[in-house]
Amino acid sequence: MGKISATLVKQLRDRTQAPMGDCKDALVETDGDLDKAVDLLRAKTKVSDGGDRSTAEGAVRFDLSDDKRSVAIVELCCETDFAARNENFQNLLGLITKTVLEQGIEDTDAALKVEAIAQGINEASSMTIHEAIKLGHAECRKLEGEGEIGTYVHHNGSVGVAVAVNAKAGTGSPELQGLLRDLAMHITAHDPSPVAVDRDGIPADLVAREKAVYLQQIEEDEKDRGKPENIKEKMVEGRLRKFYSDRALLEQKFVKNPEQSIKQLLEAQGKALGGEIKVAWFVRRAVGG
Repeated sequence: MGKISATLVKQLRDRTQAPMGDCKDALVETDGDLDKAVDLLRAKTKVSDGGDRSTAEGAVRFDLSDDKRSVAIVELCCETDFAARNENFQNLLGLITKTVLEQGIEDTDAALKVEAIAQGINEASSMTIHEAIKLGHAECRKLEGEGEIGTYVHHNGSVGVAVAVNAKAGTGSPELQGLLRDLAMHITAHDPSPVAVDRDGIPADLVAREKAVYLQQIEEDEKDRGKPENIKEKMVEGRLRKFYSDRALLEQKFVKNPEQSIKQLLEAQGKALGGEIKVAWFVRRAVGG
């Protein structure tokens, strides 16, 4: 057969979800026979663990239990955005998330030991999606004490957040659920993203790195390097206050109302609902992040 048409390549791509280059090569090798090309791709495809193929695309998903006190958090990665939007990929993501929630799976390694999950990933890689598929993250988080968990996933599925609050009043109310969604959307959208609920929760090594950077900046500034050490320390403390306000959730300015901090938002909502509201924890998950 002569030149392989783009239409024929697309037909094979639609049937197999294999990369365009592989589809063209298979059609050339089978002299343009579509059915033989499908079989050839299936025969040549090897199950991959994604070790040598980039899995920079994908999607995240968060599934809540009926009582909103447990949440499954899953990140599934693939090679292309096209595959991430594929129905087979989304079905696999749904299967994994449901299994993680139902079985209370604690981490990614445990998830990969579940036969249904491992088999689903292998079959997707070799037979339906024809791309390297990698389970980037999987866990089931639970809330201790009274309260609820809320979630938000960006429309393209690339980033999402689960946030848990302890609250003695308002549980199950539209007001608390609205607050949870606002908090999750804030954590998703805020730049830079928070790394802890409050400043005490920020990892010490991250704070130390920031301090080292600030001190180096001072030493490289002709106006500042000659100042007394106690003045330099005060300058560093001032810059750290900005760092804390950027990375500690409670100190951040609410994205929907920059005149209000997240701490102030929680205080106002708690007063309206008749009880204190505290953020217990949050998880922000982005594809490849």
